Formats: sequence, C-alpha cells, structure tokens
Amino acid sequence: MTQVGDGGRVVIWRWSDRSCHVAPRIRVALRCTFRELRIPDKVIEDAVMAAWELTANSLEHARGPYEMRLLREGPSFVFEIEDSDPRLPVMQSSCTSRANSSAELTERGRGLQIVDAFTRGRWGFRPSGSEKKIAWMAISVTVDG
Repeated sequence: MTQVGDGGRVVIWRWSDRSCHVAPRIRVALRCTFRELRIPDKVIEDAVMAAWELTANSLEHARGPYEMRLLREGPSFVFEIEDSDPRLPVMQSSCTSRANSSAELTERGRGLQIVDAFTRGRWGFRPSGSEKKIAWMAISVTVDG
C-alpha cells in the first residue's frame, strides 16, 4: 500500500527514454496510486487526465530520465513530473487564460488548458537542481457539490 505521511512524498514511477509502452503504464500507475491514497473517485479521473497532460508535455519537449511523484500538502497533494531538460517553458497567454473559448484554442496548448482548468491555476514549472526541471500541479481532494 502506498502511504504518504504529512510532508512526505511517494515516487510513483521512474523511466527513461528507452522505456516501452510508457503512456498506458503511466496512466495505470497514476490511477493505482491515487486510489491507494484514497483520493476520492470523483477526483481521480480528472487528476489522471491532468497529470497525464503534464507528463505528455515532458515526454514531447524534454528528455529522460523522468520521475513522477506525489507530495502531501495538508489535505491536498502536489503531482510532480521531473525531466532532464533545465529549460523552463515560455507560457503563452492562451495556455494560462481561462477566458478563451474552445473555438479559440490553437492546436497546441490544449493539454495545459486541461491542467489549468483542473487545478484552477495552481500549476507551473520550476528548476530542479542542475540540468532538470519539474512540472507540478495541485490536486485538491475535496469534492465540490
């Protein structure tokens, strides 16, 4: 059973550029970890989708090795994906503006719009030591409604 104590973290999965069948394995690892941590079912599917979008962004724009992890922050969690590319993305206004309609979205940046909507703007990128960066997002485990 996966357990994260207060202020603790759990590594969900590590892989390299040579790993096979990464996408389905990532989604399964995320879903299993979220269930083991008793994140409410109503939150899990959206959390998996948003975490996958951040991970897919790393897979497309960075290089491995990669590491996914969760950190407890009070009643919530922070999902992180670390990759081996120190460059922080330049955020375009269309990726961070919730005012855009779906008709105005370009072909690129839709995944980050999903992350922004799910987290209500609580996500971003930060450097991680030398030659690495972290994409992160907050996961609220309270269910509205």
